[in-house]
Amino acid sequence: MLTNTQINNYRLIKQIGSGAYGIVFLAEDIITGEEYAIKAVMKQRSGSADEGVRRSTILRTQLYHFFKSFQNRLYLPSVDLESIRVLSQEQLAHAPHYRELLMHLSVHTHEHVVTIHQVMESSLATFIVMDYLPCDLFTAIVNQQVFAKDGLLVKKVFLQLCEVIFYCHRLGVYHCDLKPENILLDKWYNVYVCDFGLATPVPELAPNVCVGSSYYMAPERGSLGRELRAPTAAGDVWAIGIILINLVCICNPWVKADSLVDGTFRHFLTNPRVLMKILPITDEFYSIILQVLQLDPERRSTLPLLMEAVANCEHFTVEGPLSTVERLSVEQYNKFLGDSYSVRSRKMCDDYYSEEEEFTTDDCGYDRDRVPHSLYGTDDNCLPRSLSGDGRCDTASSAAPELLLSTSLETNYSRDGRWLPSYAHL
Repeated sequence: MLTNTQINNYRLIKQIGSGAYGIVFLAEDIITGEEYAIKAVMKQRSGSADEGVRRSTILRTQLYHFFKSFQNRLYLPSVDLESIRVLSQEQLAHAPHYRELLMHLSVHTHEHVVTIHQVMESSLATFIVMDYLPCDLFTAIVNQQVFAKDGLLVKKVFLQLCEVIFYCHRLGVYHCDLKPENILLDKWYNVYVCDFGLATPVPELAPNVCVGSSYYMAPERGSLGRELRAPTAAGDVWAIGIILINLVCICNPWVKADSLVDGTFRHFLTNPRVLMKILPITDEFYSIILQVLQLDPERRSTLPLLMEAVANCEHFTVEGPLSTVERLSVEQYNKFLGDSYSVRSRKMCDDYYSEEEEFTTDDCGYDRDRVPHSLYGTDDNCLPRSLSGDGRCDTASSAAPELLLSTSLETNYSRDGRWLPSYAHL
């Protein structure tokens, strides 16, 4: 009902996404003919996510009447992007919808972050003009299955994702909602990270701060009773590890990394090699995943080391097209990461290596005494669940999780759909 509406030189074509606090439209620049995504963001952000979804519906109706009152031709002032970068915390408190913009603008010049081109203000909403990319990683993995037979493409996408998030972390921006729906792709399958709605500059999250999407949320993000602050970057690393499983196996290992609600994760806590039973992965790939899925966030792999491990991995799955994968040469590695990699991120990685101790797989032991008790179920008798010969969990609580579209702030361009059942291919 908002199509053929014009905002400045942009004509709205159709709605392509909605979420808790906004609506995303496909738009065309009537001067250049270029397509863009325009995100209309509500200025008030309060209440629960469910309330936010209702607000999105209200916003759609409000926009309709707002545009109609101007005969579907709206001329809005543009906001100087640099002025947003220098907003103080006090100013952001009065304009909370600018927090996402501030985080996004801090990193949007990176070639693998969706670029913000313009911000326009109205009394009802803020309109953000961004790059339009018609495909997201969710669609590419599940609907198109472009990675199922192409190990080099898996490596390309994964390395680009790690590199851009490493870049964000070094600039003090932590995404906190990494998932395939928030990773867009161009026609050459280059990565573009979007939706910084939950991003934060805080390097350590306070105890019990629950933020993110359940499938990709690190265990410390949802663990009641955790007493220590957790490094925010480690939560992004955990999510990236789950995304790597998505790319290779087209499934999620569990619905949520919380032993109180997920039987598969509860079993993983006592026997990490359960991943070898429920996923068709090799020992080589398992050792990489285990470096990421460390319960202690301080012991998780660094992104540079994870990139190196994946680049050198020669066997993702035990059979099929991904059972043999080419090891990347230096030339391939740099080609996947783009020409600017050697100038920007190579130096950042070199600096990082000089600061950090190397992580080895010898550090991957799961010591129950080191793990907060809240990560385990309260009933020890439920831990040793049996697995059938085909890898399926026998108990009802271990039903195969599906990779579902998350309900958290879906303000990207994702289309409706469901991930395949996680064990259907075993």
